[in-house]
Formats: sequence, structure tokens, C-alpha cells
Amino acid sequence: MTRNRKKKLAVRAEAGEGSHARAARIHASEPRDILTADIQQGLVRSFGAAGWPVEHDGFPEGGVWTGWLGPVQSLLSRPGAADSEADPDDADQYDLTVVPELCFISPKIPTSREAMVLELPGTTPGADLVRQVSEQLALARAAEVSKLINSATCALCGDSYPSAHLLPPTESDRLLVCPFCVFDGDILGGHPLRLAYAIDAMTDNDLAAPAGWSAVTALLACAGGPALEERLKGAGGFRWPLPHWSDPDQVWVWLPPGDLPPALEGLAPGTSLATLVAAVERAHPDLRDHYRTELAASLELDEDEGEEEGATRGHRDYLVEQLWPAAICYAVTAATQERERPAGRSPWNLLEDGFEEGTLADHFDQVGSTLDADALGPVFTLSIGVPVIARALGWNPTP
Repeated sequence: MTRNRKKKLAVRAEAGEGSHARAARIHASEPRDILTADIQQGLVRSFGAAGWPVEHDGFPEGGVWTGWLGPVQSLLSRPGAADSEADPDDADQYDLTVVPELCFISPKIPTSREAMVLELPGTTPGADLVRQVSEQLALARAAEVSKLINSATCALCGDSYPSAHLLPPTESDRLLVCPFCVFDGDILGGHPLRLAYAIDAMTDNDLAAPAGWSAVTALLACAGGPALEERLKGAGGFRWPLPHWSDPDQVWVWLPPGDLPPALEGLAPGTSLATLVAAVERAHPDLRDHYRTELAASLELDEDEGEEEGATRGHRDYLVEQLWPAAICYAVTAATQERERPAGRSPWNLLEDGFEEGTLADHFDQVGSTLDADALGPVFTLSIGVPVIARALGWNPTP
């Protein structure tokens, strides 16, 4: 009796499992809804985790989800929309089983043409999205840089650039400079608020914009702090300051093409300033100590040459922590420009005397900075910190 009962239970269990398995297979074969909201959230997470500055509205507009990934615009929509104004996850307007489409465009606000257009299925895994966009972005920037024609010269250093890549550091358009001359001592009457909007206008629609302009952005944003955004709002008219002016962590930094230093391996063609700083400091936690050693040696030399008594400087390191990310940005973008513009003047040569305390003080005052540029800390942090960082990364910052 017991044996028969066990046998019957076993038969029933086998039959039940078979029925369940058949039902599961039938259910799995049915088309499933693919929600664009889930895809957009995954895209934002994937690029953010990879170190890209990411902005998005958090809702679709006109049937399209839009994102801003560093210098790239992302568009997510459904093909064959019945109503372009409908929510892309509205089952009454769309077939939710159809795979949505992703399109990545750079520059993110093209005024004439797109340098990169990459279309991918919305179901592409996040890691593959980041990889493919990174690869195509690097190729597109290299192609755009190769097309550049130098038609103007920096008013200070005389280096040749495309005219659109030189910007006015003052109220006058008659003085146009490269990114490594903005804080030179010959700049009188600097206007960093105007310059900030000029940088954004150029980098938003030009994929080949000089890498060094992100260092200028980083320095002004790091120095300005919370006050800078309000000052920019007051100076921008109908324009609105981009998020990196209030949060320098979001500054996009182009990395040198080709082989990268071990500290930067695995990063995309560019990255957020926050990710860059974290990578550099993780690989070289003793950078500040190297800076202090270099500064001490420099001050001893000054003392030997009679420039200043050691008692006034000897027990200070002059490191301005607030500007340290900007120093890292300058080191990396100088290397980027040296590699992308091999026929141009050495950025290291320009940076040797590229930071003058009076010019920095003038700019810092206008962006609302609480830093005292006349105290020499900002000058030393930049003029000594940048080559120290560059050497640690394996570059030779020799003028």
C-alpha cells in the first residue's frame, strides 16, 4: 500500500512538473514588454559607473528620452510611433514588444553636422553601450582633429590654431588666446564670466575643441565654488550655466590618444574630473608629498639667489587643496594637446610661467572665490603641482 502511494505521488509530481515546464515555455515564447524607462535608467547607471558626467531630465519629452553623456547626446525612442507626443511606454500608442532605438550623437549640440552618429538597439547591454560609444567617440575626435586647419594665432604665445578655438579672456574680441595663456600676466581686465560661456558654446558644438579648455573650466569652477553659478546666471542673459560650473567634478576631460599611463588605463577617451582625480590619486597617493619636496627645493633655490628670506616661506607648503583637481586636469590636458597637436608649441613651455598671481587674483575675484591669489598658494599649487603630477604619470613636462 505504501509502495503504491509513493508511486502515485511520484507520477503526479512528474506530470505536474511537466505541465509547469510546458506552461513556462509557452509564457517565455510570448513577446514581453520592453520599457524605455528601464533602458534609460540602465544607460544612466552604466555611463555614470564608467566615469562619464551624466545629465538627464528624468522624463521623456516628445516621445524621446534625452541624455547628456559628457560630449555625447543620447536619444532613446520607439520606432513607428503612433503619436510622437505620447509617453514611449504608453501601450495604447506603442507596441511595447518592439525593441526601442538608441542613438548617440556628438558633438552634443551640433550646429552644422554630427561628427559621430551611432545607432544601437535599446536592448544592448550597458557595458557594451559604454564600450561602443567610447570607441566611436575616440575615432570621431581623431578624425575631426585631423581635419583642423590653423588659420589664426594666439595673441600672446603666437601658437597657431583654428580661429574658432581661440577665445576672448577679456571684454574685447580683439584679444583671442589659447587655453594655456588665459592666466598669463599680460592679460589685463580679464572677464572669466564671459569666457565661461564662450568655452561652453565652443565645446558643446565642436568635437575637436582643444583639450586645454577643460583645464581652464576646472580652475575657474574649483576656485569659484558655490558663488560662481549665481554670478554666471547674472551674466548670461538667456543662457544658463552648465552643471560643471557649480560642480567641477562633472568637467569633461579629454585624455591623450594612444597609450595611456597605467593610472588612466581603462578610462574612456575622456572622463569626468572626479573620475580622473580618483584614478590619479589611487595610483599615486604620494603626489602631495612630491609637490612639497619640489616646492621646498624651489624655495631653497630662491633663498640662495636672494629672492626672499627663508623665514617667510620655509615652514609652509602653499598647497591649495581646492585647486588640486585643476592641477591634475592641467597636467592631463597638456599631455593631450601635446599628442594631438604635435606641430604646436609645447604646452609645458606655456605653463612654466602661465599662472601670474595678479591675473589669478583678478579672475578669482570676479568668480566670487574666497581664495587669496596674492598669497602665492594658487600660483605654487599650479606652477609646481602640474609638472609634479605630469612626471608621476610618466610624461616629460620639459619646456
